[in-house]
Amino acid sequence: MQTLKTKRRNASASLAIAVSIAAASYAGATIAQEQDGATQEQGQNTRAIEEVMVTAQKRSESAQDVAIAISAFSGEDLDKMGFEEGINITQQVPNMNYFAIFGEASSPSLTLRGIGLSNFADTWEAPVGLYVDEVYRGNPSGSGMQLFDVQRIEVLRGPQGTLFGRNTSAGLVHHITNDPTEDFEANASLQLGSYNQSIFEGAVSGALTDNVRGRFAVKKSDSDGWQTNGIDGQDLGTTDTLGYRGKLAIDFTDNVNLLLDVHGSDADQQTVGFVHLGYQDPTNTNNRCATASILEGDCISVTIPGALTGREEAGGWGPEYASSGAADGLKTEIETFGASAKLSITTDKFDITSITALETMDKLLEDDFDATSIIWFDEQYKADTEQFSQELRISGATDSMDWVSGIYYFKDERNLATQGPTTSDAIIFEGYWHNEYIDQNTESYAVFGQIDKALSNTLSLTVGARYTWEEKDAVLSNRGEPSYYGDQLFADEIDEEGFSGRLGLDYTPNDNTLYYASLSRGLKSGGFNGSYVGSVGAFGPVEKETMTSLEAGYKATLGGGRARLNVAVFAYELEDFQAQLWDSSTGSADISNLGDVHGHGLEAELTYLVTDDFELITGLGLLDTEIKSDLVTNVAGQVIEIDGNEMPSAPATSLNLVARYYLGDWTLQADYSWLGDHELQLENDPWSKQEAYGILNAQVSWRSGAWAVTGAVKNLLDEEYFTYQNTGGDDWGYAVWGAPQTAYVKLDYSF
Repeated sequence: MQTLKTKRRNASASLAIAVSIAAASYAGATIAQEQDGATQEQGQNTRAIEEVMVTAQKRSESAQDVAIAISAFSGEDLDKMGFEEGINITQQVPNMNYFAIFGEASSPSLTLRGIGLSNFADTWEAPVGLYVDEVYRGNPSGSGMQLFDVQRIEVLRGPQGTLFGRNTSAGLVHHITNDPTEDFEANASLQLGSYNQSIFEGAVSGALTDNVRGRFAVKKSDSDGWQTNGIDGQDLGTTDTLGYRGKLAIDFTDNVNLLLDVHGSDADQQTVGFVHLGYQDPTNTNNRCATASILEGDCISVTIPGALTGREEAGGWGPEYASSGAADGLKTEIETFGASAKLSITTDKFDITSITALETMDKLLEDDFDATSIIWFDEQYKADTEQFSQELRISGATDSMDWVSGIYYFKDERNLATQGPTTSDAIIFEGYWHNEYIDQNTESYAVFGQIDKALSNTLSLTVGARYTWEEKDAVLSNRGEPSYYGDQLFADEIDEEGFSGRLGLDYTPNDNTLYYASLSRGLKSGGFNGSYVGSVGAFGPVEKETMTSLEAGYKATLGGGRARLNVAVFAYELEDFQAQLWDSSTGSADISNLGDVHGHGLEAELTYLVTDDFELITGLGLLDTEIKSDLVTNVAGQVIEIDGNEMPSAPATSLNLVARYYLGDWTLQADYSWLGDHELQLENDPWSKQEAYGILNAQVSWRSGAWAVTGAVKNLLDEEYFTYQNTGGDDWGYAVWGAPQTAYVKLDYSF
């Protein structure tokens, strides 16, 4: 057996960072030189850069005043960009990416600064936390949620261990939806696009009585899917989703308010298909193909009897081609329901906020791991989950200090199953070949507090801390049913506690400029492996991972409000990184505290109103990550060392650009996002690499009064790329395509 030591790309991140800082400084200086003249002419301006208010510190303030690396999108921003799902925001946030094991719509894993969830089982919570209206969503399946009736989205980069402490060791994404209004308002839109896409969205809001306001929003999305199964001709990657949200705001007094929220979603569609990657030369099966031939689908697998090349299985090669031998397609059925109550009490000296929330999910997801016509590694995942959370906080302010403190309780119950083959084939074969069941329970408590103290008119200090206690237990077995690994019965528990927090210093020499430096610590709790567990060691548990990050930043509004420049540099160490490695020699997913991850980089965002009618929004991310580990694993018959590897979905360079031109009632827009070469697996094996690629989108819109019409093309250049690749055996793997070119027309009406 050959031992392969993968090599890291040694692009000079330090040089790139220095060049970028210089470029950003030059841009800022150039705009600043124009500031006096621009200020004199400000009376003639008809447009200004939108100020986005955020609640990153549990109080409303401008994103430019918060000493955290934040990318904030208003509801208008999201509409202008044509974003339909939460995963879309990754295109316009520096050092933010994702990988999609089961396609973009099913269970995408978000990454920030190279850190994301590397485990596909539903036992896990993600290090990039997802919050909706201040409520934590513990299941990663939610990260691909539909966007509708959203007021704004906040992306906080770096550990958020104080005020959003639940497992947000890498950062968080916070969706804030629209609340009920006093005045009546309503809107509706209809979008028609490629592959018979149809999306209807609508909302209505207004006062019901003098003290009660209500709002209801809904979104229905359907499409035939952009993939064809080369084996049976069935559409894959279809869309059939419904999302809804109802809110009721009640004013008991001027100082006591209650906001009730009931929401849910239902998806019943076909999962995006995989393509088969054979590793052996079809003309001489004793020889391994060149990597380029493997990634073009020109090779075969000897292990899987009768398997053709990936290209032949799929009936072609490209995003629109996939292959699966599952008898009734690949189902994605996800039903969610949630409810929350937010009670706000305002007094002369302090405010009290209580948020009580319940979230449930019922999920069935099927895939064809081998992506061939043979029923070989077809499987399904079932999940029945329920979480309850309670947050109680008290906050206030004096002339020189803002403060907040609180307690947090979280309870999570998950009942999961991994079975093979899919349901339809299990009926044909009179039963499942493989069964794994896991019951997992989590209970967590935390206390937290933060003080922002003004030391002078220009200097302030932030001190925040959270202490968390957590208990988790899990039982995994095959319940006497068939299993790849024979009889399974693993049970264990975790009892952990830990400190997280933030220490920061802010300097504001004037109203338009902020310099800051901070030291932050975040935690992600330990856990268990819940799928393809071949041994006690593969089951776990793993201990909590700890993130320590040092960040310095600069935020400025320049040119009399015509430009906004934000720059952040950072370095971090992630200790006891939780990771899952697929061992192809045993067919087991092994979980462990892999080692430590070191990373550093830069993020720069510039919004520039070049003229009253021409707007540019740009972003740059530079990143260098390195894993320190003693572990090795087996990939396709080769032993691979992990030490020195890069993190997956963590390109060294990423760029984003939006150019928007206003022409009377018309708006012309082009946006572009580019990702440099990056790995798609922790192993950094030769078959799981994605070369650099860029996605260009274009749209034109017209608005007059209450009406608006938009036409857009996504992936205008029809770029082909993989969002995920993996090795499943000694001579085969699979890959997941990103979406191809699509187009749509959208009609909006507001009244």
